[in-house]
Amino acid sequence: MTSAPDRYQDLAALPFVGGYPTEESAQALEDELFFQRAAQVYLWALPTVSACAMRDGLGAVVGRGYQVMAVFEKRLKPRTLITTPNCDVIYGMAFADLGVTGPLVVEAAPGVQGLVDDFWHRPLTGPVIDGRQFLGDIGVPGPDRGEGGRYLIVPDGAEPESAGEWDDFFVYRSRTDNIYFLLRGFFSSVDDLSPGIAAIEGIRLRPLHGDAEPMHHAHASDTRADALFPRDGTFFDVLDAFVQADRVDQVDPYMHGVLASLGIRKGGLFAPTRRQRELLDLAARTGWKTAKTLASRYDREPGARWWADRQWIAHAKTAQDDFFHTLLDEEFRDRATGHTDVNAKAHMFVNHYSMSTGMITSVVGSGAKYAGAYRDHDGDLLTGEHTYRIDLPADPPARLFWSLTLYDAETAAQIDVRGQTFSSLNGMDDIAPNPDGSVTLRIGPERHPAGAPNWIRTVPGRGWFAVIRWYGPEQAFFDRRYKPGDFVKDAGDHSNA
Repeated sequence: MTSAPDRYQDLAALPFVGGYPTEESAQALEDELFFQRAAQVYLWALPTVSACAMRDGLGAVVGRGYQVMAVFEKRLKPRTLITTPNCDVIYGMAFADLGVTGPLVVEAAPGVQGLVDDFWHRPLTGPVIDGRQFLGDIGVPGPDRGEGGRYLIVPDGAEPESAGEWDDFFVYRSRTDNIYFLLRGFFSSVDDLSPGIAAIEGIRLRPLHGDAEPMHHAHASDTRADALFPRDGTFFDVLDAFVQADRVDQVDPYMHGVLASLGIRKGGLFAPTRRQRELLDLAARTGWKTAKTLASRYDREPGARWWADRQWIAHAKTAQDDFFHTLLDEEFRDRATGHTDVNAKAHMFVNHYSMSTGMITSVVGSGAKYAGAYRDHDGDLLTGEHTYRIDLPADPPARLFWSLTLYDAETAAQIDVRGQTFSSLNGMDDIAPNPDGSVTLRIGPERHPAGAPNWIRTVPGRGWFAVIRWYGPEQAFFDRRYKPGDFVKDAGDHSNA
């Protein structure tokens, strides 16, 4: 029996003559180096290209400009393709370019929970108040504590034109000109979304200097939009367009040097040869599959599981005996070394987006906690042809609400299946509890006889993954007294797939 060809052995065995590569060896190694660098750039630049894709995809249907906010007034539905959206709140999304607007004023309405990131998905640096550094958060987890407030977004390094000009604002600094806002409005009944809409539409954005355009809150729930980043060679065209349009980034000079080796640098012309274009396309396709593989096996990463006997994972990694402190910071740097956790970051941005302190909060009752699952209790990947049950204990530790949402394994958008408006259930839905107050949910392609209200439909042949959200996490979560069950194949499941 002969072994399969090993491309790595072939590369290592490429002939050199007198210490120099042959022409064929040089060409093969140059191609390999270009491909490897491009694949690494794909993983590294996922946050940026994702931000560009959201701006451009939503902008194509609702318009562009700092004054335009996409408002998902009927909650975000599967027709909007965007990675892991929360469809149990009212979303508001807006994008701005500080290079055009200059310092930007944000007048936040009461009751909003939101964030503002730069286009590398780094939370903007806010004020330090009573020893607490605010990063990205506005509204409930921010310095206004949900009471409403005035914020000023400025480029990093900017200073006021006159003394005291910024004194009435919470000042946030951005390392890129392009920024984006993700805003969440809450409601207490799925039959009345108006409180959440009012909170989002109460926000005003305007330049600090000069005339302001009137705000346009574009209702987007029933509009189809594709806000997903490319998984082919066009990824690099989007990245080049961003590099040319924004400031030179001072962070990570090595990777920017790798980017330049591909022909993408500020002020330069990105003009890959036909062969390079082919390699870029192959590298993007490989990079996407690599990131998806990291995500599907993220439970194997040290510090990734919330609980040792569960499949639920923590995006920012957390010690299982200390839920108050994450092992990674808001830029996915290891808190002990300061080095980037490249696997955690790739997992985050191939399937998710946005980051702030409130998303990895250690403050009881503030922000949110998230748990993701790609596998069932037996360690098998979750797929749409199977029927599962999941048991959630009574008294979920969420001051605001809890939800369970399913996402398509390929797109990371909501599962889109006929007859199902949202691929989620939340504590405000008409869910039938068990006698002890716990909840049993059924996940599968067919309605389960145990009860339709507790069912989310899946698509046979399609993989899916899940996210549980606890908004306003309570003490029982941090004390580790609350622990959700795993997805377990139902006893009546006879799928052989």
